[in-house]
Amino acid sequence: MKARASFTIEADVLAKLDSIVDNITYRSKSDAVEDILRKFFEKQHTAIILCGGDFTLNGTDQYRPLIKIGNNTIIENTVTKLRMNGFRNILISGQTSLLKEVFQILRNGEGYGADIKYVDDNVMKGSARALERVKQYVGSTTLFVPGDVVFDVDLKDMVRFHSAHNSIASMAVSASAMHAEEVNDKLDIKGNKIVEYERLPSPIPSKLVPTSIFLFDKTIFKYIPPGEMAWDIRKDLLPMLAKDGVLYGYVYNGQWIHIKTKDDVERAKTLLEK
Repeated sequence: MKARASFTIEADVLAKLDSIVDNITYRSKSDAVEDILRKFFEKQHTAIILCGGDFTLNGTDQYRPLIKIGNNTIIENTVTKLRMNGFRNILISGQTSLLKEVFQILRNGEGYGADIKYVDDNVMKGSARALERVKQYVGSTTLFVPGDVVFDVDLKDMVRFHSAHNSIASMAVSASAMHAEEVNDKLDIKGNKIVEYERLPSPIPSKLVPTSIFLFDKTIFKYIPPGEMAWDIRKDLLPMLAKDGVLYGYVYNGQWIHIKTKDDVERAKTLLEK
């Protein structure tokens, strides 16, 4: 159903609009405006913020996404970063109790220049199962990011990297550490491709820190078996993607702080000040 709209625009913009009305592609200015706007909104990528499982700060009952780093909460900082990088369609997935508190801050996202929806996920069957529960929203170039991290990844550049490699799965990998950090992930990168990925039972020193920021398309769901068995992104999904040669590593020189403890909060505040 069509609806009538009235608005004013600069004369030079109107002249450009008139120039593309050729009675072939566009028969009127209204047709041109509608098509241009439709293509604009189609280019707005979708981001999904995962907040499933136990999302409280260690030793407290405070939800990690609601912790203030500077003047805003972690979840507000994340939404702002997503919007500034072209991700205006945002879904937040997590336990109902957490989502209720997040909604009190973000609402529908209008105040943040975004369109925010919420998806309840109260079944703890692993992070890959959390992906499956938002499957209907995943298209091409869908970003997944945790709701309890502070990071400075150039997401626009990561999207360009993902598209250039025609990848079904890209993972941000931080290489900013001056010294090795203790991580539970062993990965082998050749060029831009992660050829081996293994989740280890205990931490090892590494100068490559795998993050939980991913770009996926719908193809990844063939790597998640049907049923209710627990399935985890790092333990189960990533090793399979690496084995099949479809997992790319976007290596960047920036920070990645997963907020789990009070010490992490202080590190994040220092990063924000810098």
